[in-house]
Amino acid sequence: MLLCIGLLAACSSGPEPINYGKEACAHCKMTIMDKRFANELVTARGKVYKFDAIECLTAFLKENPALATDAGSSFLIQDYEHPGAFQDARKAWFLHEADLASPMGGNLAAFSKRGSAENAKHDPKANIMDWPTLLKQDR
Repeated sequence: MLLCIGLLAACSSGPEPINYGKEACAHCKMTIMDKRFANELVTARGKVYKFDAIECLTAFLKENPALATDAGSSFLIQDYEHPGAFQDARKAWFLHEADLASPMGGNLAAFSKRGSAENAKHDPKANIMDWPTLLKQDR
């Protein structure tokens, strides 16, 4: 019985806390430092990939398209204004604006609400997009 419980616990999948300042981005290998831009991918098999920037997650997904289209994968972002709890990227809004200065220079931030992204937008040329549109971007 204890063996079964141990095996079930080992197979559980879900997000893991990021050890800021110590863990490396799965794509660019830089140290993950800024909570406002960090994010995770949890595969259907429970493997967790951690990223320092949204542009690293999207680049990783372009290199691994099977993970991007797997309905069992979870794409988790931090809300730029309220970092600390993961949000579903499929329900988030993304602001691309030069002033954001994300870790890899993609100038991308995620917001759980479109209104928050619009309030953070300062440049009229900046773009707000949803998850499917972001994945189609060539970054």
